[in-house]
Amino acid sequence: MNNVFDFKRFGQYFLYDLRRARNNYGLSLLILGTMPIIIFVFYELIDLIFVQEGGSMDDAFKFMAIFIAIIVAVMGAGTKIYGSLTEKKAGSDFLMLPASSLEKWLSMGIIVCIVIPLILFGLQIASDALMSFFFPNLYGDRVYALQPLQEAKDTLIENGIHIKLEAIVFLNWCANILVFTLGAICFKKSKVAKTLLCIFACSFLLSTLTFVFSGSNFSFYINLADRFDVPEKAIRALNWMMNISFTVIIGGLLGGLYYRIRTLKH
Repeated sequence: MNNVFDFKRFGQYFLYDLRRARNNYGLSLLILGTMPIIIFVFYELIDLIFVQEGGSMDDAFKFMAIFIAIIVAVMGAGTKIYGSLTEKKAGSDFLMLPASSLEKWLSMGIIVCIVIPLILFGLQIASDALMSFFFPNLYGDRVYALQPLQEAKDTLIENGIHIKLEAIVFLNWCANILVFTLGAICFKKSKVAKTLLCIFACSFLLSTLTFVFSGSNFSFYINLADRFDVPEKAIRALNWMMNISFTVIIGGLLGGLYYRIRTLKH
């Protein structure tokens, strides 16, 4: 049997990893996925208590509920599912599982980057659509309406701007959740807080280096803007910068996860 990767062994381990993810984070994911329903119920209950009648919910509450749910999932999913690997018993059990480091790493990446967002956004879209269908006067229009997104894309294309918004959303999800997943298996305590501190430190360092190399008189930015005076050139350059940035960031985080799994000891 191949010690690096075996399809049958990986399939068995992946199913085990899915069950563990369900047990550790299934209820939390269900709550976060049904936030449109939860926030609607609470809004109407408060309105009935204080105003004595149901009222139409403002769109800001719906957007806020969905945004907070996504942020909580990004920060908490990796910690709840894999954070116990830094503990002696759970970490030792993880090391004893009949799967290679590559298979464990691949399973972890698929779960946090694909399975979690599919379930989360699927539940949110379904909850949002149900509330809008059954309570059109109180809940209002769907937040996850595809028509406004398509209209925005059509407007950009008409102006010669070709940006894959779905890809940007997906890559942003991957980059952010991989950061907190890496922090979850590196730090033993205060995993989310320490990960946030690392993010702030890296951002500060990057901003400082950018300021040092570009100068304080902003001539660098003015010259850069002059070079891309044509919108098509600016968008093309922006796409290249985003592709390079996402490749470096996500590739580095995946490499860090693999190294941590490979060197995990108890």
